[in-house]
Amino acid sequence: MLDALKAYLTAKGYKDICLDYMPDPSKLLDVIYLGEWSHTVPAINDGTGVHYIQVQVRRATYSQAREACFSLFFLLDSGVNETLIPLTDEVSCILRPRRGPTILERGETPHVTFYFELALWG
Repeated sequence: MLDALKAYLTAKGYKDICLDYMPDPSKLLDVIYLGEWSHTVPAINDGTGVHYIQVQVRRATYSQAREACFSLFFLLDSGVNETLIPLTDEVSCILRPRRGPTILERGETPHVTFYFELALWG
C-alpha cells in the first residue's frame, strides 16, 4: 500500500518520499515519510483490511512544514462520502484521517517535522 501511496504523491508532483525510513536531516532536509504502523485483517480475509499510515513532513521552517503537511492532509482524504481515490491504475482506496497535523519535532539543523495519521481501505 505504501508503494501505491508513494506513486500517487509522485504523480501529484511531490518528491523526496521515503517509505518506512526517515533520513537524517543533514542528508535530506525536505522529506515526506510514509510508514505503516498497523494493518488489521477482518475475520474473513477478503483483502479489505485497514492500513494505518503515518505521514511525516519535514521542512526547514515551521510554516513550510505546517503548510506542506496540511496540503497532504487535505489531499489524502476521501471526505465524508468516502470517495475512492485512485492511487495507481490497479489500486484505489478510501483514505480517512485518524489524527490531524501535529508538530512532531524541532531540530537543530534547523528543521521542523509535522505528522498526521490516515486509515486506508478498499
